[in-house]
Amino acid sequence: MNKHRNGLFIGLPALLVASLQFSTLLPSPAVAQTSPVNKPLEMGGAESIARLPDLTTTTAGEPLLYLSTPDPVISSDILTIPPGGVSRWMTHPVPAFVYVLQGDLTVQFTDGTEKTFHEGDVLLQPRAGWHRGRNEGRGPLRFLAVFMGAKGVPGILHPPSGPLVAK
Repeated sequence: MNKHRNGLFIGLPALLVASLQFSTLLPSPAVAQTSPVNKPLEMGGAESIARLPDLTTTTAGEPLLYLSTPDPVISSDILTIPPGGVSRWMTHPVPAFVYVLQGDLTVQFTDGTEKTFHEGDVLLQPRAGWHRGRNEGRGPLRFLAVFMGAKGVPGILHPPSGPLVAK
């Protein structure tokens, strides 16, 4: 009986210490609401942040879908189209995020519809719809394209040959 009590007294303090250590790992709503961490602009950093819009659909209205893969890869390119230039027709089998760095990007679809995006705009490129980019401005068009894909899966697909629309 005495051994049982000693075990209980030794086990209880260890249990209390462990629970106190664990409780420090849990978030505390009262502390989180008053913490200065919630006010990053008052921390004295030199950075400025321009929030870009959240995107849930492509320019063709398709819902955002993530690729399920054991070998994820994020790749990116900066594309430049000269004034009056037109890219090749393309689709994107993986989510393709675009940020317009300079100029105006006109995205043309095979059905003839167009959407124009300006410097500072963001968009998700279509996965299934063939499209191409045009620069109708007087200066170069530059945009960053980020592809969220997988090893061995291209970010851009072009048609085998021939035009997709008669224009």
